[in-house]
Amino acid sequence: MRKIMIVLLVTLVTSVTYSQNRKTKKMLAEIEGKWNLDENGNVSYTRIIEVPEIKSKDEIYNRALNYFVYNYGSGKSVIQTQDKELGRIVGKGIYKNVHIGMSLVTTYVNCWHIVRVDVKDGRARIILTLTEYDKRISGGNTPDALSSVKVEQSFPINKKGYQKTVMGKAFYKSHLSAIATLDAIEKSIKDGNTSKALEKDKW
Repeated sequence: MRKIMIVLLVTLVTSVTYSQNRKTKKMLAEIEGKWNLDENGNVSYTRIIEVPEIKSKDEIYNRALNYFVYNYGSGKSVIQTQDKELGRIVGKGIYKNVHIGMSLVTTYVNCWHIVRVDVKDGRARIILTLTEYDKRISGGNTPDALSSVKVEQSFPINKKGYQKTVMGKAFYKSHLSAIATLDAIEKSIKDGNTSKALEKDKW
């Protein structure tokens, strides 16, 4: 009876793992070719925004800065550089709990990123880089295990990286978060300040 239970447990775990691996591979295939590695091996995204109707570099700068003020102005997400003369803004932020993987233990993954906006008359360039994961593994009778690992050292960038299912899904969701950030900055530059807080403050 005990042998039968062990066989059933192994079969169940194998089946679930295989199913998760297939799902992770499908998710990664969906975003294949939609991200790049820069010269330092970091995962990065570049978007050029043409706004010929806004000829002033200062106006584009101010619109981009508004996005940063409302999204990188507190907590761990901060503005690192704002140089109006140069036309450059750099922020460092974190996508919190970008993925939570649950099995025998629970793995919480945050993803750090750096976003840079360069502006000139009529156009802007956004460069977003995924830099590092913070991981917290919780479960069992031991204290939580905390660690940090570079994105390029993790699966799927590093094919030999650990926790392939968890980190594959974390990368997929980090990618979606990066695209959402690019879209939000583009909207702010094209449409002006789109903060919900300001929308409510009608007077």
